[in-house]
Amino acid sequence: MHDRIPNLQGEELSRSMGWFAVWWIETFFRVGRGGGVGLPERFDMDETVFMLNAYALTKTGSRRFNRVFYSRAKGKNKSGKAAGTAAFEGLAPCRFDHWAEEGETYEFLGETYHYRPGEPVGRMVQMPEIICLATAEGQTGNIFDSIYYNCDEGPLSQLKGVGLDVGRTRIGLPEGGEIIPSTSGAASKDGGLETFACCDETHLYNTPKLRNMYKTVQRNLGKRKGDADPWILETSTMYRPGEDSVAESSYKYAWDTASGKVRHRSGIYFDHVYANLDIEDFADEKKTLRALQVAYGASAKSDDGKDYLILPDGRMTVLDENGFDAEGHSYWDGELGPSKDGWIDLNGQMDQIYQPDSDPADSIRYYMNNLSSVHDSWLTESDIQSHLLYRDEMSAAQSNFKLDDAWQSIISPKEPITLGFDGSVSDDSTALVGCRVKDGMLFLIKLQQCPDGPEKATWRVDRDSFDGKARWMLEHYNVVGFFADAARFESMIGGWESDYDKQLKIGPRKSGDKIKFWTNSWTHDMHRALENAHTGFRYPYEKPTGPHVKGDIALLADPRLVNHFRNARRRERSFGYLIFKETPNSPDKIDACMAGVLAYHARCKYLELAEEKAKPKAAPRRLY
Repeated sequence: MHDRIPNLQGEELSRSMGWFAVWWIETFFRVGRGGGVGLPERFDMDETVFMLNAYALTKTGSRRFNRVFYSRAKGKNKSGKAAGTAAFEGLAPCRFDHWAEEGETYEFLGETYHYRPGEPVGRMVQMPEIICLATAEGQTGNIFDSIYYNCDEGPLSQLKGVGLDVGRTRIGLPEGGEIIPSTSGAASKDGGLETFACCDETHLYNTPKLRNMYKTVQRNLGKRKGDADPWILETSTMYRPGEDSVAESSYKYAWDTASGKVRHRSGIYFDHVYANLDIEDFADEKKTLRALQVAYGASAKSDDGKDYLILPDGRMTVLDENGFDAEGHSYWDGELGPSKDGWIDLNGQMDQIYQPDSDPADSIRYYMNNLSSVHDSWLTESDIQSHLLYRDEMSAAQSNFKLDDAWQSIISPKEPITLGFDGSVSDDSTALVGCRVKDGMLFLIKLQQCPDGPEKATWRVDRDSFDGKARWMLEHYNVVGFFADAARFESMIGGWESDYDKQLKIGPRKSGDKIKFWTNSWTHDMHRALENAHTGFRYPYEKPTGPHVKGDIALLADPRLVNHFRNARRRERSFGYLIFKETPNSPDKIDACMAGVLAYHARCKYLELAEEKAKPKAAPRRLY
């Protein structure tokens, strides 16, 4: 699986210095650590596309992103790519100057790069200040160690005679500026004028000292926006939930951007490759190996010297020398699988996973690069991921900022649906969620979330907009059931019941109101609704081919809806359990999850009614 936020395409990717950056690093930079020391640093297609995004430009030539997050499984040479990027930032024309004309070239150390017409041509950053952050005092870190090797022994060492000053704690650049390693003690001081910062393994930045180091450097980058267009690169494996690491913060920031919660300018680019594997499937070695092949892609060495492509349906096909398989699929139709140029033998990862003392949750984080659900999560991450539908459609809608109405191209006005509503007035979120009866797919219709910034103090939910949206749904779609949490919205919901009572086929209980569902009072009803939904997530999703099945459930792959389900925490009670936010004041909301559970419960009630009506009535008997 591959998440890119935002997902740039076409012209947006063509306005990038990424092609030039890849050529420069492959030509002049060498692997600086491990068994491949001295070999050229190579980029596969996936890594090349990452660089195109990382160096994407606006139409005026300024950098599109000032914060770039690169998340890959353990051992994927993230540090090597970051080191090459840092060297490029210090020694190459890495900022936009003009658009290339026919025949323009760049020459450096005897090599020539030929620009394509219209490609961005770079200029050097004046007095570049590049910082490589390390987590431990007294260490220079993996990134700086690779840069040191290249400047001391690699092709770049030719610059020693023209001003390159190579030291263990500082590398002076030929035209001024420097590349330095820094730890939490040094980097926590204000006053730096950094033009580029690379932060390795930010899932380990989970202490106040390390978080402060990161924030200080991040603030310093803003000082040279005018002349250097500075930015920060984070590399990381998946974070441990709840540690409040920098990686966790970046992950949430990216998904808040995707969901529309971030209302101001967002300069983050998020690139995450991962694999889904249920903990219960770890005993199946074939499933585990396939998950590793997805997570490691072309870094995994193939057994037969061929290049492979993993298609969305799970099949693995062979790519020819032109990058196509026998069916005409290319990289853009799937994910790279094991390759002839890979250097990772996945048997090593398999051996680690099956050590008797290995924690499956750690294996999911390190080797699948996926979230391992916290101990009290209502749903596991693998259950959520395996029940997502219309990923491509929602990714396109997200890229075009059209998430709000994307469901309308998927849900027909004539097919039966149910609705669920959960709301708050000022300090939480309010959500209206639909459920398609035929397959139990939940889709987010409307969401308002309390902002995290200064607007929070005066923010109030727009009740009238929800009233209007609910009425519009009832009038334009085939709504057969509607369950709504009545707290704080009793009069508004009463209006819906008064005006649409005859349209609705079922209510929360056999008698009484048709819509009002008192989630805080009807605890046994709420527990039953949660159990029904949870059971549906535990079974593998299968596309319905026959009559509606009561246990079917799925999520439209809207990141806002997905995050609310991901945030739900289970709390045991005497009668069973309920779900809550992580803490009462947590910014991670669950209101769309609650609304979804109510909509799904309404679907179950509707199908139960249909089953009752379908039962044959007993024939009358003559009494003698």
